[in-house]
Amino acid sequence: MRSSEKAMRITISGLSGCGNTTATRNVAKALGLKVINYTFRDLAKDLGLPFETLQKMSKKDPVYDYILEYRQISFAEQEPGCVIGTRLAGWVIDNADLRVWLHAAPEARARRIALREDKPFREVLGYTTRRDHENAVRYKKHYGIDLNDRDGFDLIVNTEYLTAAQVSALIVAAAKLAKENNLLKPSRIAKHVKALITKKLKNNKLWRELHGSNPSWSQVR
Repeated sequence: MRSSEKAMRITISGLSGCGNTTATRNVAKALGLKVINYTFRDLAKDLGLPFETLQKMSKKDPVYDYILEYRQISFAEQEPGCVIGTRLAGWVIDNADLRVWLHAAPEARARRIALREDKPFREVLGYTTRRDHENAVRYKKHYGIDLNDRDGFDLIVNTEYLTAAQVSALIVAAAKLAKENNLLKPSRIAKHVKALITKKLKNNKLWRELHGSNPSWSQVR
């Protein structure tokens, strides 16, 4: 049991097109929590790079993945009450009160993305499938994270036949039950990821250009 009650920390993860961003915002609003959703698009903006350029660079140099997760984890650790909505949040955030995975078939996700971005379905399906595979390989190589291993997740929601409001309602209900339980739930891999990121970023040229010192988990910029 926790020694004292505190605001909740919830992670919401899933592949592109599952409704992660919408669910994260809706759940945070319903529970009065802060949204933390630092993505590659945010990192690209901070580095002054086009998103597509950063994607290509990240395939050649894993430092961008490490910087992304460093910032994401740091932001979450400094905020006692938050909903963290990223693909790896359920693995890399330690001591979350509730870990949620959102699921939908590739075709359903592609249809949503195609509608949202006004692009041909087949084109989006092909791109999404390739990106899913590339990301899965990258996460396994860089962190040892298997996206198909969801043993530590508390709730898995198939969003394919549910509205955004229904998905959010399920998560809010589960969060309230989790708060009643008031249990410490450490991640099996979070400490390993933090140690790995610290090692990889130490003395890294790009990191030092951005931060001027070696990684410190108490410092967020």
